[in-house]
Amino acid sequence: MRIALALAAALAFGLAACSQADQTEAETNADAAATEVGAAMESAGDAIGDAANEAGEAVEGAVNDAATEVEHATDDNEATQ
Repeated sequence: MRIALALAAALAFGLAACSQADQTEAETNADAAATEVGAAMESAGDAIGDAANEAGEAVEGAVNDAATEVEHATDDNEATQ
């Protein structure tokens, strides 16, 4: 009977250790995945920021060009035409 109890206790400890190892591995995998997602989001944020900056510069250039054209079109000073 004592041998059966000892085997049952050893088996229970073995299962607990296995479960802890599985849990540790799952936590490690989850941490790695979270790190990868964080890096991907940071990269996406940088790309969005770059695209927004380029779009802003393009709009600024277009507005400046339009303003210059309006200025030329409404300039009634013959010396500047």
